Amino acid sequence: MMSLVKAPRSVFVDFPLGHQCGRPGDIQLQTQILKDTLDVLVRAKTPGTLVDLTYEWGEPFDWDTYLRDVEEMVAEEETHLLNISGNSN
Repeated sequence: MMSLVKAPRSVFVDFPLGHQCGRPGDIQLQTQILKDTLDVLVRAKTPGTLVDLTYEWGEPFDWDTYLRDVEEMVAEEETHLLNISGNSN
């Protein structure tokens, strides 16, 4: 996908959609991915440079699990928003 966009410089991390920097709360991994990405920004000299960062998710990606997680996240957010709107009256 990134090769079609033709960004001046970009990195690719083969993680599930919505998790480009790793799992929530994994500050060490997120920080390292950010540092590696900034390093590409500084060092890449050729327009269209695409660097594949070699991090691994650590378990097979499963669409059913992903969709269930997204549905749970949306439901939690909806509950939170309803609680906020109910508490503001």
